[in-house]
Amino acid sequence: MSVSNINTLLDLWAASLLKHGDMPPFADHKDLYKTIDNIPIGGVNWQSFKIQYSGEKPDIPADVPSWMSQQFDVWYCDPREVARNILANPNYVNDFDYRPFREYSVSKDEHRYQDFMSGDWAWKQADILATDPDALGAIFVPIILGSDKTTVSVGTGNNEYYTLYLSIGNVRNNVRQAHRDALCLVGFLAIPKTTNEHKETEEFRDFRRQIFHSSLAKILETFKKPMLKPEVMHFGDGHYRRVLYGLGPYIADYEEQVLLTSIVRNWCPRCLAPRGKLDDDEALCRCEAHREALFEEDTSDVLQRDFGIVGSIVPFTNNFPRADIHQLIAPDILHQIIKDCFKDHLVTWVEKYLHHVHGKREAERRMDDIDQQLAAATPFTGLRHFPQGRGFKQWTGDDSKALMKIYLPAIEGHVPTDVIRTFRAFLEFCYLVRRNVIMEDTISQIEDALRRFHHYRSIFLQLGVVPTFSLPRQHSMKHYPNLIRLFGAPNGLCSSMTENKHIKAVKQPWCRSNRYNALGQMLVTNQRLDKIAALRVDFTKRGMLNGTCLSDASGCLDTSCNDPPAEPPDTSPDTAEANDVDEGEIDDGPTEIEAHVQLA
Repeated sequence: MSVSNINTLLDLWAASLLKHGDMPPFADHKDLYKTIDNIPIGGVNWQSFKIQYSGEKPDIPADVPSWMSQQFDVWYCDPREVARNILANPNYVNDFDYRPFREYSVSKDEHRYQDFMSGDWAWKQADILATDPDALGAIFVPIILGSDKTTVSVGTGNNEYYTLYLSIGNVRNNVRQAHRDALCLVGFLAIPKTTNEHKETEEFRDFRRQIFHSSLAKILETFKKPMLKPEVMHFGDGHYRRVLYGLGPYIADYEEQVLLTSIVRNWCPRCLAPRGKLDDDEALCRCEAHREALFEEDTSDVLQRDFGIVGSIVPFTNNFPRADIHQLIAPDILHQIIKDCFKDHLVTWVEKYLHHVHGKREAERRMDDIDQQLAAATPFTGLRHFPQGRGFKQWTGDDSKALMKIYLPAIEGHVPTDVIRTFRAFLEFCYLVRRNVIMEDTISQIEDALRRFHHYRSIFLQLGVVPTFSLPRQHSMKHYPNLIRLFGAPNGLCSSMTENKHIKAVKQPWCRSNRYNALGQMLVTNQRLDKIAALRVDFTKRGMLNGTCLSDASGCLDTSCNDPPAEPPDTSPDTAEANDVDEGEIDDGPTEIEAHVQLA
């Protein structure tokens, strides 16, 4: 709401109270904002630092590109304080896991994977921490990170922001997925830009990679000490406990994963399968120890050619204990499976097949028939209606999810049987990995669906529709069974959560700004929203928001009517004189109770 609208509303409120001799709680918008800024809980102050290129520069000053001398601002709030607020939030008390666990079904004695702490990764981390005598009895708190770029305007302006988000693995998946502030904005990363002449140079690309890793290392450095020595934290249930932090999974799409793991594009961030042979089942997993051993033995050219490693970049995880970025890459259902494998690969391959086999004219006629089939889908709860078929430019993740439900019967009769079987196997895989609860038997079904998908998709290669299946997104499907065992159900670590968070953390605050130097205004807006959300949680916990305004006013009125008449004061001289006797300094105790006490 704009400042003028706030002032108008407060004026109308004041006018309605004037006849009662009362005034609204806020005089104007400044008074309202000042009150919000003075809320003592919830908000974490924003800080910034600058990063600048420090490598070799051309000898001639005129040849030095602008990005080499430019300073880039990175804005962030202390992630340790953000984690402290999440731990202290009473809203999560009933959806919080204090320790890793393994859950089994009663009937078949199958391992049951659901929330993050039910996975094997958290269990193994707890085993490592248990070897340290100082860590005994401490609660392990995994730090889940996610980053993504988003654009807040289309056309003129084209403002782009690079956001960093944080959550903890102890809160359950349903809390992290819902709009309950368990995924918090902690930073705006720098986006270096340059001219077309320099943007493809090796120096600029290395600088973009290193500025990303250096920024993450700087932002997260407050976690270093409590990763090694437990610290006491206040939890939402009112108890104080010792906690040990550790870097957990990182939520990112494939382009971000390439940047995080410092590998060459079209290689796998989790295994050593060559980019031309990603279907190699014998490929070993990447790990930090193997990477460091390669650095000692081989040159940068060999690392890049034979292992897909960018040797000039040091991953940010090298600065933290028990952290291996290759093991922390989270599964990404939205981008890897739904957007890339389904929409960009399979649906596009069907269109290429029709053009390849039938020619342009007949292919377009068949595509029109498929669109008509999609438009004629029977209305039903949960089904999206496509009145114009699938022929629109801007596709979202929800659009692709909706198309998945009705696309298979629409292409029946236009493509070979093996193409239908390919789609069926893929859809089975997709719906199985999207389940909230995954059993060992479900993982076996996932592996079977993946095997059938790899078998039947060969029809596209045989018909000459695609030249290769060495595609990183499709290759990532092979890692899902292992990732489920490590991190629990993949929907708790999906990039759809960061995409949704963009709306509240970036897009809406940008719309509320005046568009000029909008970032500073967006930071203030986010801080105020965090304070209001924390205050609401605190008021709810204290029972101050029970009922409605009308019920509260009615209750106050009933109480005042039922109170007995007050006794008149005793004004006798003896009493007055007795009250005037000075018997020294008397401490009547505090006249106001502080709601929040800060302890040393």
